[in-house]
Amino acid sequence: MSSAGQDGVSPKLFAMKLNAMLILVILDCFCNGFADNLWEPSQVTASISLSAMPMALHFLMLLLFFMLLWHTFLLRHGLLLQLWGELRGIIAFSTVRFGILLAARVPRIMAAIRQTSPEAFWADAGNQVAFFAHNLVSVIYNAWLLRRSYSLANVRFYKPQLWQKHHRRQSASPNDSSILA
Repeated sequence: MSSAGQDGVSPKLFAMKLNAMLILVILDCFCNGFADNLWEPSQVTASISLSAMPMALHFLMLLLFFMLLWHTFLLRHGLLLQLWGELRGIIAFSTVRFGILLAARVPRIMAAIRQTSPEAFWADAGNQVAFFAHNLVSVIYNAWLLRRSYSLANVRFYKPQLWQKHHRRQSASPNDSSILA
């Protein structure tokens, strides 16, 4: 027997998905924290793994975010245009973050494969910029994605009447931030 309410949302399952999102973010932070510190030839496998894993984690975090959306009434009733209107920022920010992630991690993987010295790798200004941008954007992205994930627990995503009331209030005051804030 499920503990889902009349809206088909199981609080226990939703909480498990939120906890899984938190674990994925922690793993992403761990990989990003140690990937650039392994330069010894004996650490090539670990270096490549820690550099490649954030790419997979990025897609898993996105997949899990959309799994959190499954029981919202927008998705249940096929209101995909309204959903797109609310979530286009997540897609845009995720795309930007993934591009920066690739710019930072692909050269690092190539350096590990070629066994490039740390001095030669960091002498390239492009690697320095990508490293800085990736670390900055990843922190902002992970915090923002967690905030967005936890905000999906708001009842307005599951009750059409509350959604319409919120949507009317949003359109009446254009200076308010949307769901993406």
